[in-house]
Amino acid sequence: MTKVHELRADAPTPDRARLVTGRQKLLGAAQKGSARGMRLDWRVAAAGGAATVVTLAVTVAMLVGGDGPGRGVQPAGPDLTSATALLEQAADVVSQQPEPHPRDGQWVYLKTAQCRSGASDAAPDAEPEVSEEWVRYDSPVREDDTDGDTEPSQRRLYRLLASLPDDPAGIRKQAADMFPMDEDTGLTREQAETFALLATLDEAYPVHPQGMARLYRALAADPGIEVVPHLVKDPMGHDAVAVYPDLGSKAVQRQEYLLDPATFQYRGTQSVAVRDLEEDHEDGSPAGRSHKKGEVTFCEMKMTQSLVDRDGEKP
Repeated sequence: MTKVHELRADAPTPDRARLVTGRQKLLGAAQKGSARGMRLDWRVAAAGGAATVVTLAVTVAMLVGGDGPGRGVQPAGPDLTSATALLEQAADVVSQQPEPHPRDGQWVYLKTAQCRSGASDAAPDAEPEVSEEWVRYDSPVREDDTDGDTEPSQRRLYRLLASLPDDPAGIRKQAADMFPMDEDTGLTREQAETFALLATLDEAYPVHPQGMARLYRALAADPGIEVVPHLVKDPMGHDAVAVYPDLGSKAVQRQEYLLDPATFQYRGTQSVAVRDLEEDHEDGSPAGRSHKKGEVTFCEMKMTQSLVDRDGEKP
């Protein structure tokens, strides 16, 4: 090890994006070795990817390490210097992830956790409420906008991502057409388009990797998107990257969209109080809930998402 250390003292710092392809090959080999052909949803992939990155980083650190200045190697992490840098990095990483190839007749299994907290809540320390649901990938109801249900099917969202152009303006228009906003929201047209991009990020599963990369690049070009300049703890206790639409100084809460810091897969959303506040009902009467600055007032976390072959089947 001493000889190798001396020979490889100038080894370059490993780049996370370069490791993605090898990581996915490793995961693919693990899948092929399973007698049942078990599927890996993105959370399993994220865990395996993180373990791979850590193992490689430790190995290289052993080879390159030392006490001298500039000799230690740190594993690459998310670039939190700006939303643009972060989202461009996310685009590079997700573009190298494997295409899922969903089939008509499959179902999307979703396990979510919802949380709500506040100093005056009856149970402010209650655990997030966990629920499960199955949604048909090519749901006939969600395929048809004429029946009053405007929520798009997962197939429509997959095809939307797969067909996105390289032009950010064109992507914004297609997202806004998929997720139109009511006129009484008080948002500007640009803000409504930003929320449509974020709605696509929130709702789309399974994910077309090249399409998601284009969506991230459209968000990177959006001046209304900001990033929290440090990793945050999501309501489940995990580190996450948080991006959010900047609605100006009048906003009392911030809607954060959380990404896995290693794979940049979407994890969920949370609302955070940007100042102390008291909740009111729509008629202006007190709702009996108060929140301190920085407190998570609501969350919806996607604990598990996976394609399955039947309604009620679990991955």
